[in-house]
Amino acid sequence: MSELVSIIVPIYNVENYLRMCLDSIEHQSYSNIEVLLINDGSPDSSEDICQEYVARDSRFHYFEKENGGLSDARNYGIERSNGKYLTFIDSDDWVEPTYIDDMYQAALKNDSEIVVSNYTQFDVKENHYLVHVWDDYYEETYEGKELINRLPLLERRDYSFITSWGILFSRSLFDNIQFPKGKLTEDSRTNYKLFAKSYRSAYINKPLYVYRIGRESSIMNTVTEKLLIDKLECVLERLAIYTIKGWNSFDEKENTLGYIRQGWEAAKEAGLQDTEIFRRYTEILELIDNN
Repeated sequence: MSELVSIIVPIYNVENYLRMCLDSIEHQSYSNIEVLLINDGSPDSSEDICQEYVARDSRFHYFEKENGGLSDARNYGIERSNGKYLTFIDSDDWVEPTYIDDMYQAALKNDSEIVVSNYTQFDVKENHYLVHVWDDYYEETYEGKELINRLPLLERRDYSFITSWGILFSRSLFDNIQFPKGKLTEDSRTNYKLFAKSYRSAYINKPLYVYRIGRESSIMNTVTEKLLIDKLECVLERLAIYTIKGWNSFDEKENTLGYIRQGWEAAKEAGLQDTEIFRRYTEILELIDNN
């Protein structure tokens, strides 16, 4: 008998994209799902759209809360989920018909607590797809901390292991782990903790998720002091945990240095040289370069 899978959809100001997202969920080939629609205080007509799906499909459940951001909405959904597995879908994206089924079957086949899939990007401004998956289908499994050791290299390849969408998680992994409220780097701060906690993870090289890029309203499209502060905090927190646990490989150190250099360059290009965060990035890089 198939297990219940919870699909958590945080919603905020996406009335122009929401139906496409929910249609793709409604028509999943894997039918034993519950869909938690979390309205994070959206002022547009998203509620009306959600209610259409709730009225015609008993698998859809609508929740409304005060605005608290993406992490808060995800945590809200996790607390109310009933599935053995769960996955996150951003409400301006959509998924392929076999999104759940392919990852669920891989979880069973490999006895994995996490299954990571690949994705396709859709550029809103240019109105076309950006395909980056050219290899044939294949699967990989990672035992215990093996994924932690390989994570620096996998993160350089694409977003598959960086983002929290496009992944099937065992619900139990979120016991005592939450997305950080009020941070713009919620995926990067959370994924590696879940990977470290799982006894086995799997990857399937199949683009099952469609990630919409180029939205002008997307906060991640703009370099701000807060974004740079959150990114630096994320990098340093992960470095501290890895160092204490003895996971700090050469590749991880190279990744950390790369992220710090990227932050410094982004701050410079955004004209933020007079800010405290630019000074912090500069200070760290000077200390590293002098040693």
